[in-house]
Amino acid sequence: MILSLPSHLIYCERKMESLNPWKHTIVTLSLTSLGLAGLVPSHSRFEASTHPLYTRDGGAWPYGVIGDSWGSGVSYSTDVLYDDNKDECLRTKESHGPQMEADQNWVGHNPSGLRDAACSGSQLGDIVAGQHQMGKVGDTPAVVVMTSGGNNAGFGHIVDVCIYHSDPTHNYGNPYWSDKDGSGDCAKAIADATEYITNPDKMPNDLTKTLDDLFADPASKNPDFLLYLTGYAQFFGTDYDPWCDSEYWSIPTINPFNIDPYLSKSLRQAFNDRVSAVNKLYKSTAESDKYKAKVRFIDIDSHFAGHRFCEPGSNYKEQINTDTHFDKVYLWNLNYSWQITGQGAPSAAAAGGNVTAQEAQAAFNGGGVTAWSSGGGGGGNKPENGWRLRPFHPRYTGYTAIKEAIFAQLKTDGLPKAQSASSTVKCYHAADPQNTCAAIANSQGWCDCGDGKKYINEPTGDPCAWTTLPATTSFDCGAAPSPATPTPTPTVDLNSPDCKTCTSNLGASNCGPTDNTCLVNQCKSDTSCQACKIDCSTFGK
Repeated sequence: MILSLPSHLIYCERKMESLNPWKHTIVTLSLTSLGLAGLVPSHSRFEASTHPLYTRDGGAWPYGVIGDSWGSGVSYSTDVLYDDNKDECLRTKESHGPQMEADQNWVGHNPSGLRDAACSGSQLGDIVAGQHQMGKVGDTPAVVVMTSGGNNAGFGHIVDVCIYHSDPTHNYGNPYWSDKDGSGDCAKAIADATEYITNPDKMPNDLTKTLDDLFADPASKNPDFLLYLTGYAQFFGTDYDPWCDSEYWSIPTINPFNIDPYLSKSLRQAFNDRVSAVNKLYKSTAESDKYKAKVRFIDIDSHFAGHRFCEPGSNYKEQINTDTHFDKVYLWNLNYSWQITGQGAPSAAAAGGNVTAQEAQAAFNGGGVTAWSSGGGGGGNKPENGWRLRPFHPRYTGYTAIKEAIFAQLKTDGLPKAQSASSTVKCYHAADPQNTCAAIANSQGWCDCGDGKKYINEPTGDPCAWTTLPATTSFDCGAAPSPATPTPTPTVDLNSPDCKTCTSNLGASNCGPTDNTCLVNQCKSDTSCQACKIDCSTFGK
């Protein structure tokens, strides 16, 4: 569709048009020839746990996720919903929290204790006040991962007015690449974000108040509690390759004064600079004397290098998420609902991405683009709207990168670790010459000190060599000698009540870690051990 534009605007647009072989008319939607119906990935590896949420008393390592849509993810179909859209927050199986929950390697064999309270559209004020997300991460989490502030800074509004122009009837003014006086909607939005991020009375103050309120919340009273601030990833390749200067992703317009918002170097750099400013604020706050003991900043930005929009050597098709393995660009672009779900498109042309202004207007229905400004916890936060809420949010490969960044920081901090107990119990050789602990190897109170000198909750069927009774989750494995080789006694019924009582009594004895004589004598004097017919002399070997 060719519009009747002033001649100087037509000339300018045609000049830019000639630079880009992907564009065929001035207002043709850039999301052409998508064919994305078959590109929704398999999510079997990210399925959420079917078990109830664990508590600390249940042996799980407790951690929480709070923040906005970069923490919750944006569910765009029922297949990727994490919790049936509880609280209307659009949490998705693809985000870093559920991926961490599905990956048990980082917690050893302990069950994962995830409590995901992040909510699409939320702001800093929702962390403790508002939605009170900290009230939904369990009583005493060990770690909470927080991503918040993008909505406060108006990032979603910037994406809409600078790139997508989701309202075909609105006059957005001069696009950023041609705005000489800062009068266009895009330049104004970027200026507003800059003012909010850099003014000490605004975002720096809001962040500090949020952290102060967070550390006053009962959920942060675990003595080992740590808060991880993840920040955001820059959206565009930092080499600013000129091939992208003539790209544009706006929807068709019916306003004769709108000019296509090309992704000029100046616009891409403006986006990246604001993201970097937020990250620098987070980092400096986390490292300040006031918070450095309890707060860590995680730089996720470096994990997106080479996988942002407009990277050198990339191309138009990769920008619109046509890579089937999601390994090119780690961020979502705008794809219409029928392109994602395979629903019937409003027209044959729309099925291929060539959407008219009227079709776009009907699809958006005044809802706008991105979950940054959708109003967390309600309103349009439904999976059927995920297609327009997810742009400029991580795809599952992006969340995998964020997960790995979090894992790296956890490893640096030596986490997870056994929770503190009221008293330290020495982990020493069990009164278990027949390896009776194999039958209860996964019950609380058993541990394997091994070469790693650390507590391990043994997998099913794997025998354990050390125990403490009564049960505890705190062990000093450094005090443990090498386990003795079990000596089976076929005539002993190890599952009999007498044998179980004998093992329990000897495990609770006051004998020293290497005092085998003490164990032999106690075994010989224990009536349950005598009834069990255990060879007590085995303990002296």
